Amino acid sequence: MNPTMLSITIALLFGIGTFMILRRDMIKVAIGITVLSHATHMLIVTSGAFLGGKVPIITSDHESGSGIIFMDDIAAGVFAPIVPEGTEMIYSDPLVQALTLTAIVISLATTAVLLILAYRVYQEHGTTDLNEIRRLKG
Repeated sequence: MNPTMLSITIALLFGIGTFMILRRDMIKVAIGITVLSHATHMLIVTSGAFLGGKVPIITSDHESGSGIIFMDDIAAGVFAPIVPEGTEMIYSDPLVQALTLTAIVISLATTAVLLILAYRVYQEHGTTDLNEIRRLKG
């Protein structure tokens, strides 16, 4: 995907999420928080996506002709990978993807808690409108 289009998509999601958070309905606020968190996840993942790196998965075609050693030989004291002089290894960082996956799970749990709270407020007050709840509270 084009980096410009991806940046526009992320900016649109941030705008939509912010707009939804500023609404009066609790359900719309919960949806806005979810959209905003997904925009943040997209921003974090794409921060390293356009460096031209390869996928950090070692396959059998890496061993032939590259001069890079990918196998450990503990008896000889060789711990992979060994990169010869002049060889450049450009891989994308898998840590960003792992942390984003963790953040997605946490945002899913947060969204579930927000929706449960909104349901309980609806059961108690009969509405999810924040101004109406403030008025009923006194």
